[in-house]
Amino acid sequence: MSTLTFQGAVKEVTGSRYLIEMDGNGRSHKLLLECGLHQGGSEADAANARSFGKLPRELEAVVLSHGHLDHSGLLPKLVREGYRGPIHCTRGTRDLLEIMLQDAAFIMAKDVEWENKWRRRNGKPLIEPLYGLDDVALTLSLCETHAYGQPTRLPGGVTMVFRDAGHILGSAIVELTIPSGRQEKRLVFSGDLGNPGSVLIKDPEKLFDADLVLMESTYGDRDHRPLEETLEELASRWCSSTASWRSRSPSSITAPASRWMPRTPRCLTRWRAGTPASTCRFCA
Repeated sequence: MSTLTFQGAVKEVTGSRYLIEMDGNGRSHKLLLECGLHQGGSEADAANARSFGKLPRELEAVVLSHGHLDHSGLLPKLVREGYRGPIHCTRGTRDLLEIMLQDAAFIMAKDVEWENKWRRRNGKPLIEPLYGLDDVALTLSLCETHAYGQPTRLPGGVTMVFRDAGHILGSAIVELTIPSGRQEKRLVFSGDLGNPGSVLIKDPEKLFDADLVLMESTYGDRDHRPLEETLEELASRWCSSTASWRSRSPSSITAPASRWMPRTPRCLTRWRAGTPASTCRFCA
């Protein structure tokens, strides 16, 4: 018999983490789907700081849909606490993880540095970041990359296939065929999907068969806003903080890695054509 346990993204939209347990070859096997960072205040900080317990040493594999921190941001902590198995992802996700996780570790270190200054002055115990750059390096070394559509055998008799989710570079829908009793069940995890119609990223691949679907519901019954509104916000923020923006060459633009990752390829493509400058209220 196989079981699915929600360990994150419950009554919230961050901290994605799902534990899959199955019996096979006379023993139990454990696989982790996602290992995301909780985001949004003190409760999220407490959830992130909570120990994984025995889980890092019991897991045989981790499967990752894409590189956003709410799906991947606790991987270095999992590794810091003892996980040494493979992390299965696409090549694009592996490349983005190097940027995202190093950036997260650097920001955490700076935040902790400032926090500890206050704690020293007030006689409070010092704190440590969730993980450091060494943990990120070890995490990246555990990544095993797979192409879209390539079946891969995992422990416990599970077969994994990545499908293009069309969300960010390397993002994947995860299709798992899992032994359960004398049957096989197909679990499809959507990860984050779309937006369709991107200049650089393909539309999400369509799947038609599944016994169980885990699907993102961040937007509920709301549609994504039009790209022009996103460009307006990005241009406004950029121009208000950088007075010399108009003198810069388009090729010199640096876009933030974390906050704007889903929109960066589309925004930069349109930016080169001069779209934001004509719509930004700071530049008009």
